[in-house]
Amino acid sequence: MCQEANEGSSLIRDATQSDEAACLALWVKACEARDGRSIVGVAERARPKFNNAESWIVADDPELGLMGFLLATKAGSGLGTDPPEAPVVGLLAVDPSAQGRGLGGSLLSAITGELAQRGYELAVLHVLTENHRAVRLYESKGWRPQGEPFQHSLLKRPTQTYVLGLQSRNVR
Repeated sequence: MCQEANEGSSLIRDATQSDEAACLALWVKACEARDGRSIVGVAERARPKFNNAESWIVADDPELGLMGFLLATKAGSGLGTDPPEAPVVGLLAVDPSAQGRGLGGSLLSAITGELAQRGYELAVLHVLTENHRAVRLYESKGWRPQGEPFQHSLLKRPTQTYVLGLQSRNVR
C-alpha cells in the first residue's frame, strides 16, 4: 500500500519492524497529549500488539518523518465480547502537531479498505467515551457503538466498543 494523504504532505505505506520504536514513541506522545499527562503502562500495554498485527500502516512526512500510524491486530485478539471474526483496530496515533488535518481519517480509511480486501466482514475498536474527537472521527467513517460502555482496564475510564461492516469497502 502506498498512497498520499493529508493534501499530499504525508505518504501512507505499510509499516515494517524498523518502524516499531518510532510508532511506540508516537503512541506514548499522543496518549500524553490526549490525557494531559503521562500514564504508566501505556507503552508496555501497546508493545505486544505490534507482534500480533493483521495490518499496520504508517504516515510519513518527507521532512518531518513519522506523523501517524494505525495498527489492527488479528481477529479474536480483542475483548471476549468482541465479534471473534473481527480484527481489532487497536492503535491509532497522529502526532499532536498534525492533529485536526484529516490524517487520522486517511489512516482509518486506508486500513479498513485493506481489511476488506483481505476478506474481513467486520472490524472492531474500543474508544474512551470522553475522547470526543475520536468518537466523531469513527462515527463519521461509519463505525457504530455496540453494547454498553465498560471500564478501560488500564485507564479506569468509560470505554465504548464500536464495529464497522467492511463489505461495502471491498473494492475488488
